[in-house]
Amino acid sequence: KYSPSDPAFAYAQLTHDELIQLVLKQKETISKKEFQVRELEDYIDNLLVRVMEETPNILRIPTQVGKKAGK
Repeated sequence: KYSPSDPAFAYAQLTHDELIQLVLKQKETISKKEFQVRELEDYIDNLLVRVMEETPNILRIPTQVGKKAGK
């Protein structure tokens, strides 16, 4: 039904229960990665707030002489 070059070939050999287990494992992996992303976003947000409070000058873009803003 599926050729070995078809990505679905690897899954065609699995039983229904094996496919369910695979989906559940992938959902768990995705949940863990989403949690890690949220933690990193919170960390970056907090870091940015601290930088803005302590040394906001490092966030400024240096202006170039002879150029207008936005160009």
